[in-house]
Amino acid sequence: MYGSSPYISELSYDIDNRILTVTCVDNPDDFNPATSIVFSGVKSYSEESLGDSNADDIMDSIIGMNWHQENIFCLHTQKKEIMIELENEPVSSNLA
Repeated sequence: MYGSSPYISELSYDIDNRILTVTCVDNPDDFNPATSIVFSGVKSYSEESLGDSNADDIMDSIIGMNWHQENIFCLHTQKKEIMIELENEPVSSNLA
């Protein structure tokens, strides 16, 4: 996440290609894409909404990311917790 804020502009899961993409912006004012993290080779995907996850006035942001177990990654945002089992390591790209 180096060089970006934790604020998310895109969080999408492509079930056909088994790819989760998370894009964070430089800051919440300019909202320019700064960093993208691609999780490919997703073997399983589960997501749990947290609190008032449907509130439109809340900008989603990453709270934490960590390996939960071998090959199982946890992505915790302000609105949800996502658990993914991966075949590959996540890849981060600087977009700015």
